[in-house]
Amino acid sequence: MIRYGFACKTIGVPQADLSAITLARATHENMLGVCRHNLRALEAMLHYCAEARIPLMRISSDIIPLASHPQNSFAWQHELHQELASARATLAQTGIRVSMHPGQYTVLNSPRQDVVERAVDDLTFHAGFLDALGADGSARIILHLGGGYGERASALERLTDNIHALPLQVRNRLSLENDERVFNIEDALAICGKCGLPAIFDVFHHSLNPPRHGTQDYWLDRAMESWCPQHGRPKLHYSQQLAGGKPGMHSRFIGMKDFLEFHSSLDGRELDVMLEVKDKNLSAVKCINLTSPRLSRNELTREWARYKYLILEREQAAYNAFRAMLKADAPDAREFYSLVEQTLEKEICGPQARNAAEHVWGYVDNLATPSEKKRVLAALGELQNGTESLPRAKRALLSLAVKHHVEYLLQSLYFYI
Repeated sequence: MIRYGFACKTIGVPQADLSAITLARATHENMLGVCRHNLRALEAMLHYCAEARIPLMRISSDIIPLASHPQNSFAWQHELHQELASARATLAQTGIRVSMHPGQYTVLNSPRQDVVERAVDDLTFHAGFLDALGADGSARIILHLGGGYGERASALERLTDNIHALPLQVRNRLSLENDERVFNIEDALAICGKCGLPAIFDVFHHSLNPPRHGTQDYWLDRAMESWCPQHGRPKLHYSQQLAGGKPGMHSRFIGMKDFLEFHSSLDGRELDVMLEVKDKNLSAVKCINLTSPRLSRNELTREWARYKYLILEREQAAYNAFRAMLKADAPDAREFYSLVEQTLEKEICGPQARNAAEHVWGYVDNLATPSEKKRVLAALGELQNGTESLPRAKRALLSLAVKHHVEYLLQSLYFYI
């Protein structure tokens, strides 16, 4: 069985947005407020994942902003004791597998000792946070090997030494991942073998930076062999190239055709797959639906409810085609997502955008004050001649949906894509 998840943020999930803070504003009171908000958002994400049948997700490293910054003295574990206990209970209740992935500045093999020390501090925070959530050993901290610094062998030796010197609490959660430029999966597996760590096989990075020998299946199986039961299910990363972007840039969404070929190539392996893609949970739900052998009509109809106004603002004919498709007792997920991909590539035109916006307006028009109504209707009127006013109309409609807790609209992707 192959399971799919997403990284760090959600789209179209009420109460799940994370907040940030700058060091200049990081007073005790501000940190407390932002961190409490973020932990509530994490709980919302976990509940959403359970409801949406998404079995794994990555927690943002910014869940506790500035946690490892040397000038930030906020004692998050003490100050957030109750909030962490609540998040811990939610994680246990939902059973979602979580992970974390420190950013590009957490470099454990740097020749500069101060950089290494900051990396150790950051990794210690990540391990401490996962421990505070009560996460088991399957909750991994994923790290790239670092830079080559002109001498790959020395860089890898330095990395090995620094991993061995890590606190056991950190080392027990660490996994190493191949990158797209410097260190490939063969390098990652060599260090993992020396340090007793499991390797994350990144399929996209492998396509850009493969070893000189061996097929993708060979390296995938080698990576899977590095996992022990206490590490959880073997895990890999999957993403696709952004069309027209620089090599290595992640796509806006997971394209169905290439994804299905990839899924088929896994050939019955037991794996967890983290999707690295800009539309986050949307592609996770898409991949789960595309590979679910018992997808019900109701499940696909719920997905349609989130997409319908995005479709309507682009093409009435496609909107009608979806409605006809979903009348079938067993609508086909591949047909559904193929039409989604085709329609979302179309340009938005003013009159059709107005038609969709008026549908959305119908949910909140009776709730609007006279001034709010005047503002929305003015923006809708301008749509007849173009789409310049569309962002303004959507902001006004979203504000009303938030103000009056119109959940159907808040879960619509109309406002977020």
